[in-house]
Amino acid sequence: MTRPSSAPSRASWVFFALGLLLGLLAVLLFVTACLIGASPSGWGYVLGGLLLSVGLLTKRWRRWRGLTRAGLGLLLLVIGARLLLTERRDLRTLRLPDGGSRWVNRLVEERDGTLLAAHVLLRSGRIPRADARDFVPALEAAFARLRDAQGPVATPAVATWLGLQSPESFDTIVIPPPGQASPETAVVFLHGYAGNFAVYCWQMARSAQAISALTVCPSVGPAGDWGSRRGEDTLERTYAWLATRGVRRVYLGGLSNGGVGASVLVRRAAHPGLELRGLLLISGAETKAPLPQVPMLLVEGKRDTMMPARLMRELARRAGRLATYVEVDSGHFAFLDRHEACEKAIASWLLDRER
Repeated sequence: MTRPSSAPSRASWVFFALGLLLGLLAVLLFVTACLIGASPSGWGYVLGGLLLSVGLLTKRWRRWRGLTRAGLGLLLLVIGARLLLTERRDLRTLRLPDGGSRWVNRLVEERDGTLLAAHVLLRSGRIPRADARDFVPALEAAFARLRDAQGPVATPAVATWLGLQSPESFDTIVIPPPGQASPETAVVFLHGYAGNFAVYCWQMARSAQAISALTVCPSVGPAGDWGSRRGEDTLERTYAWLATRGVRRVYLGGLSNGGVGASVLVRRAAHPGLELRGLLLISGAETKAPLPQVPMLLVEGKRDTMMPARLMRELARRAGRLATYVEVDSGHFAFLDRHEACEKAIASWLLDRER
């Protein structure tokens, strides 16, 4: 009869290595969560990862085995809560054109990923300091307003960064006006660089409520390259979907790169069942494109270095009576840090157009 070996088994080493890798990731996430002030679900993921990693590292000792189950249970609890609690209010993220949804968009709080990306872009110098002076505080305040109004929401940014957006299957945020079952007017809002974010779409919807319009924000990809062929196809399929929903009038808008794309696609993308009522350009436009023959609203920060205000002023001058130009004391992120002025300007312009 042979004596059992006291040396660790191969499985023990595998669990130890997995726990070590997961532990390093959990520590990194813990530091990140402290930096951005993570959401409750974000902290749930961090704590669950830490417990699971400690449990795997100490799996050989019986008294610590419960940590593995506790960590895994907490992770599953957070995932289950997000899957159940998102997409329950007015703001929905649909996969068009079939009208389904992607569960991966519900797993992560948009606030956590967006604030992390904002800090990285600022510290790496990708965003000019002149434009980003109030960027992070304004972003935090915007997410607080969204949370109070909608609770936890899904975000198309997850599927976007996973490379899942295409004209054949793209995520779209859909926000109906209060009390309107079948609105005949819609605002289509194109996102900018880094992808489609619910917080921007929701903010546009607050202005669109002035005319009881449906707000629809499709996704094209991280670069916000709406001027590409896939951007054009995505917009045309968004238009087609709106027409099947009974929408008859549409305003096309865009933020930053989305504004550049909208100013190009306004002459290329169309649907015979939709009347284009106007163009909304916020902090972005293709100033060398032929002038669209529809009314335009241009909203711009006077200290914007990424889309200089002088170019937007020149575009407004060339467009003449078709253009309404609004300039606020801000940089490129005026839609966030001067949200009240921007929302008021957009709502007033929409009301004037509908009158």
